Amino acid sequence: MGSENAIRQAIIIAGGLGTRARSMTGDAIPKALLPLGGVPIILRQIRVLAREGVQHVRVLGGHLGSQLEPALVPEAEKLGITIDVFVETFPLGTAGCLTTLDTIAGDVLIVYGDMLFDLDLAALARHRHQFPAALTIIAHPNDHPRTSDLVVQKSGYLQRLLPRKTPRDADWRNLVPAGLYVASDQFFEALVPGLTADMIHDVIPDLLERSIPVAIYDTPEYIRDTGSPNRHAAAEEDLRQDRVHAVHLSVRRPAVFFDCDGVLNEDVGGHGVIHPDQLKLIGRAGEAVRLAREAGFLTIAVTNRPQVAKGLLDEPGLDHVLGRLEAELAEDGGVLDRIYFCPHHPDKGFPNEVPELKIDCACRKPGDLMIRQAMTELPVEKSKSIIIGDSLRDIGAARKAGIWAYGVRTGYGLRDEKSYPAAETDIPRADLVFDTVYDAVRFQCGYQDIGQGLSRAIHQRLPRKAAPLLVGICGRSRSGKSTFAHAVERMLSESGCRVLRLEFDRWILPLNFRRPDMTAEERNRVEVYPEIVSTLRRSGQVEAPSYESASRGQRKGTTTYDARDADVILLDGIFAGHRSIREDVDMAVFVEASQQTLLSRFHNFYAWKGLTTAATDVLWTSRIQDEWPKIDLQRAAADIVINLEEAIL
Repeated sequence: MGSENAIRQAIIIAGGLGTRARSMTGDAIPKALLPLGGVPIILRQIRVLAREGVQHVRVLGGHLGSQLEPALVPEAEKLGITIDVFVETFPLGTAGCLTTLDTIAGDVLIVYGDMLFDLDLAALARHRHQFPAALTIIAHPNDHPRTSDLVVQKSGYLQRLLPRKTPRDADWRNLVPAGLYVASDQFFEALVPGLTADMIHDVIPDLLERSIPVAIYDTPEYIRDTGSPNRHAAAEEDLRQDRVHAVHLSVRRPAVFFDCDGVLNEDVGGHGVIHPDQLKLIGRAGEAVRLAREAGFLTIAVTNRPQVAKGLLDEPGLDHVLGRLEAELAEDGGVLDRIYFCPHHPDKGFPNEVPELKIDCACRKPGDLMIRQAMTELPVEKSKSIIIGDSLRDIGAARKAGIWAYGVRTGYGLRDEKSYPAAETDIPRADLVFDTVYDAVRFQCGYQDIGQGLSRAIHQRLPRKAAPLLVGICGRSRSGKSTFAHAVERMLSESGCRVLRLEFDRWILPLNFRRPDMTAEERNRVEVYPEIVSTLRRSGQVEAPSYESASRGQRKGTTTYDARDADVILLDGIFAGHRSIREDVDMAVFVEASQQTLLSRFHNFYAWKGLTTAATDVLWTSRIQDEWPKIDLQRAAADIVINLEEAIL
């Protein structure tokens, strides 16, 4: 799109009595001049507009509006833009005031004077070109959709407007008008001169009634109303924490992709959630989404919704289900930037099915089209992005998309191998498995702190090594070895190292092959370790069996570990520092945690495997007696001993 489509004009509506802000302004200055981080908010707005290519700004003042021109003209001269200030003689509302201006030609950005924002106007202009309309509503999700105005959109255009004071009999999608608009000539022609009018209550409903197109621009960028003391304080904190420009569309950032059923909300079985009242959040799910968003990650749900193809749920019904999910998450501060859903299902034969949706598609997980679509539409930094899922389908989608894959022990708990598509050649494995989505997000937010010490030590050793550097990470079961090893793997990968992480757990004997008198070393097949390490040392390939942790059985197929291009090889297992391989391992790390922490993790882990509490206690006792003494022998020969008491497993 050429520069002729760029947004070069803006109107800032800075009228109103400033009633909500009066405790801050003392009714001595207009609310648009209220300092935010030491700078009047309207100056912050103008600086963003100028940076984004706006050349002419009209400011519509009201109460105390005579103060605006002397404050703004010097700033305009510095920025090289034109500013005209108009002060209304009597209030005409958020839309009626626009009729006092001279004729406006071309697209113009309309901004409320108490909004702190940072938008990519080039991206907005491209959207306007793709979805032409009299008015484009800039919208976003927020953390209180049940008390906000909502817009209902379909295919990029407004279908319905739900003012916050109008009673609602259902939850709708969390999409809120943000107080910014782009208007065309057609919009201004639709206004009635001199008539008091509000944008939400009068003008937009009138456009809908007259079938004049209104587009929706959904953006994850920063937009916050600062008109009340609480919101003003929150905006100042966001400025202090550099959160405002950090979510501009020009800034790439990692995404957390969430599955829904079994991860964010409980899996109800059968055909899944087909009514909002069936939806119940999994513990701390809202906190998990909030934590991810506060850490600067894009928060995106990707969910298979075959109920639509099966005729069990139409798209408005799905909107209510997803709206309930968004509203419940928002109660705990959890806001999803986007939800992508696949409505298809390949199998026919349902009584009320929708024929055109009964297809094989690339979006139904383990297909990765939803993830790829998100990466096209949003500034996703792929290398640091993750998916959190309860199904092997989620893990498979992550593998195809090339992002990290974390499982949770809720929902399917990754035990859905029998329903995995037969056409797929391999059953995927998660990089790590956590108890809940909250635990997985905590790891995503903190893995750099966990892994930085060892990754720094490895970098110091690398220049002195011609062959791959072998690092053994050992310790008692549930001490945090795999969590630590994966954190180091990610840190090294992000720094450009080629890393191979080998899990010795792949060689554990399945339960049905074990004898009662077997030692821990025999169960873990330590006798094969020297040959494995020798092959890796020669930059060779190792074929591993596929032990399945959840069932303690054997999976079909094998896994190939290829060390030919590796700079660093991480050996991950309780005996990864065993005396039989210690001389061939360049660095050995022993990971430990307190007995109380280990016991808690042990019970959670074996509950997922299906053991009763009594059976887990018996197993725990045997591990203390059989495993621990032999595992602990590695501690004395370790180069580094690390305590992961607070690590998330």
